[in-house]
Amino acid sequence: MDRPYYILLADNHAGFRREVRKILEEIPGVKVTGEAGNRGELFELLRQSPPKLVILDISLPGLRAREGTQLITLHYPETKVLLMVLDQESEYLLHGLAAGAAGVLRKQHVGGQIARAITAVRQGKIYVPPQAPNNDPPRLAPPTATGSA
Repeated sequence: MDRPYYILLADNHAGFRREVRKILEEIPGVKVTGEAGNRGELFELLRQSPPKLVILDISLPGLRAREGTQLITLHYPETKVLLMVLDQESEYLLHGLAAGAAGVLRKQHVGGQIARAITAVRQGKIYVPPQAPNNDPPRLAPPTATGSA
């Protein structure tokens, strides 16, 4: 983990991207290579320089979680996808993980979870945030791709 770990942020809210970028810049070894606000910007940045990780908002304009994860992992197999969600129990979470996302991060807890999520993904693990009290974990199908769970 000595080499820089390149990350691309994809979220349609510029202010939120700025805040996440500030947090990421404090994590040793992490370098943000770009920011995308929509599908077109995301894939243009991926074509220019594929990162190790895309942090992808499930509501990015023009791209659903499952489709985005599938396209990124198909065309950029060395790039992992970490989904940002508002509701951990959302169907998008399940679809994204089933499509091969390396993890899920709750947007409202990004500051406290993002470093752990990135560490898990770098280690080849799937990151799912801790459950809130009295919530059952989402039911996930076993991973279809090879890798650690």
